[in-house]
Amino acid sequence: MEHETFVETVSDRTDSDSDAATDATRAVLTTLGERLSEDQAHDLASQLPGEFSDHFTEGESGQRFSEEEFISRVDQRMETVDLTGERATTAVLGTLLEAVDESERAAVVDQFEHYGFEELLSETNTEVDVTDRTPRER
Repeated sequence: MEHETFVETVSDRTDSDSDAATDATRAVLTTLGERLSEDQAHDLASQLPGEFSDHFTEGESGQRFSEEEFISRVDQRMETVDLTGERATTAVLGTLLEAVDESERAAVVDQFEHYGFEELLSETNTEVDVTDRTPRER
């Protein structure tokens, strides 16, 4: 998925302008990069437009924190006041899951389930079915 398409999709999902969608994307990807392992963050970043890949390495990877803390970090990073951290997170994660290939999508879903982030996954409003996978994909 190209940069403009990614931002446009986030913008549509959040009913916000492109500046707010770009801000939300930066905040969510930076936080995601902190939560994932360094290898997982690198693998995911390699499938996104170059402008986004740097966000995955802005913080220290492999940190342990809750779903609530994830959303709180996104809230703190966003400069826009028009979006909540939860709304930004679900929009960006949904777009991310649609933008990456199946194996990377399965890896992200597995990690989020392992972290106990099922609620965020269920709220992504993505057309990607994250619950109906074969055991091999899990």
